[in-house]
Amino acid sequence: MQSKLPVMPCKFTDRENEFSALDNAYKDRPGLLVVYGRRRIGKTRLLVEWLKRNQRGVVYYVSHLSSHMENLRGLADRASRQLGDPLLSSVTFENLGSLLSVIHRSGGEVVVLDEFTYWVRGSPRVLSELQEYVDNVLPGTNMLLVLTGSLLGVMERDVLGGGSPLYARASHVLRLRELSFECLRELVQSLTPVDRVRVYALVGGIPFYLCQLAGVRSLMEAVEKLIVSPASILAEEKDLILREELRDPHAYNAILSALARGYTRPSSIAVVTGLDQSHVRKYLHTLEYLRIVERVVPLFMKKGWYRISDPVIRTWFTLVKPVLELLELEKREEALNEILRRIDTYTSSVWEQVLMKHLLKKHAAEGYTKSGPLVHKGEEIDIALVNPEEKKVIVGEAKWSRLTLREAEKTRRATEAKAARLVPEGYVVENVYVGAREVSDTARTPQWILTPRTIESDSTCSGSRG
Repeated sequence: MQSKLPVMPCKFTDRENEFSALDNAYKDRPGLLVVYGRRRIGKTRLLVEWLKRNQRGVVYYVSHLSSHMENLRGLADRASRQLGDPLLSSVTFENLGSLLSVIHRSGGEVVVLDEFTYWVRGSPRVLSELQEYVDNVLPGTNMLLVLTGSLLGVMERDVLGGGSPLYARASHVLRLRELSFECLRELVQSLTPVDRVRVYALVGGIPFYLCQLAGVRSLMEAVEKLIVSPASILAEEKDLILREELRDPHAYNAILSALARGYTRPSSIAVVTGLDQSHVRKYLHTLEYLRIVERVVPLFMKKGWYRISDPVIRTWFTLVKPVLELLELEKREEALNEILRRIDTYTSSVWEQVLMKHLLKKHAAEGYTKSGPLVHKGEEIDIALVNPEEKKVIVGEAKWSRLTLREAEKTRRATEAKAARLVPEGYVVENVYVGAREVSDTARTPQWILTPRTIESDSTCSGSRG
């Protein structure tokens, strides 16, 4: 069975919660399991690793953006080989339900339709055929039917959404998220903790991109492989993502470019793009729906701003786009130097997010459930956690620079004084953290100073939640 599954060369890490969800879905058979997430997030790898545990009665098929009959024929041929039943490949099926019934009679217990959203986009009739099977036939079987998809819009609208024939039919739904920063030490072990933060700024916790960096020995090598080399991964990735999800990406490109340049509100985006403000709001809503942008609302406030949340899209517009002309002229060394010159400024905002996630995980058991910046009358604190029940607040200041212990203590006192002005009356500031890229006096570093190295040593590789 192992030879019939895709070969996955990269190290697999931190999907214990997802494995448990898959195990539960298998125990609850018969049922329909939907697994989805953004492109490159590791859906196929997760299922392949899980299926290795259960190698009996498995049919694994990768759907294509093709005709209904072509996908039916492909699934039948695949099932014939994996189940050892020549009959499956000799019969022409015109309905997915009838094919699944024969697969089950041939011993199929787990049927995975990987990238099912491509099948749906090519032939929407597959949804009605699948609904009929799930309603009328699946309950009398011992089959787990698994659908996966990378097209978030298609998955949430056409497979899971209220207007879909499959609405409310899934017995289990698993959405894959990025790996946490701490997991990078397992996937890019040869880099320093500081450089792992920089790499995390470039590609986030998306396993596919991190796997491309296994064995790189420096940040320069990482940037060359991701962006600068002729076979770089990120140079074309933005267009692939937007073209797959959006029919007319031109307006979205303009909005994302404005966000990357610091225009974070619909009114200012409308001015710099020339788009109508009402249209900007609609486009932002779509991008938020696709998890490409997110709306940031400071704690204790209602108004907020937008920022690019997808790490690869953010990197493309901030670091790749400015050097595209150099890359086209094959001035790769100049492009590399320009990216390296700007990378620490770029990493500083991501460092804030790393600290926020780390502190939220560190203090979650104490009742700290909300996080975000604190903003009031022109003053801002990067990081704040709130325990709403006990009215307690933890704050932090992120500095992506090398600090002495004296500078860190000065930053901490200033942040504590600022918190006294920004935290609402009735709330108590419980703790103040300072996050630094490095601290010069490591021998006496107190626990309230967080660096990439201390975060890694203080944390386990976890944070992916289904």
